[in-house]
Amino acid sequence: LKTALERAQHSATRHKREAVQLTQRVNTLKMSLAQAINIAEQSTLHKLELAEISDLQEKQKRSNHKLSTDIKVKEVKKLANAKLKSCAEILQEREEDYERSISKLNDRITKLKMRCQNKDEIIQNLTNSDRTRSNSPESA
Repeated sequence: LKTALERAQHSATRHKREAVQLTQRVNTLKMSLAQAINIAEQSTLHKLELAEISDLQEKQKRSNHKLSTDIKVKEVKKLANAKLKSCAEILQEREEDYERSISKLNDRITKLKMRCQNKDEIIQNLTNSDRTRSNSPESA
């Protein structure tokens, strides 16, 4: 009976030790699991932060590209407007030159018409003068 009691106590002690060891192992595993969860959460948060940073960088890049494009469009519009203005000025100058040329040509036409009219009057006068001479008694 004594031997059985010693064996039972020894067995109980061994079971207690194993229970303590298992409890310690469970606690260690719980701590490891908590650490792993914490690391995973931190890693997930870090990944989310990196994703947010990447999104912000992409938005900034698109914004900069749009701004750059807007600036280029404004520059092209300025150049186009300057060229259009220059062309308009050239056209205005040419139109004024043509108007002056037309005015000069009209003046020349008027002068030529007057010359022709004067010549016609002279011819008419000469013709009339010849007629009056031939009809006058002196010519007979």
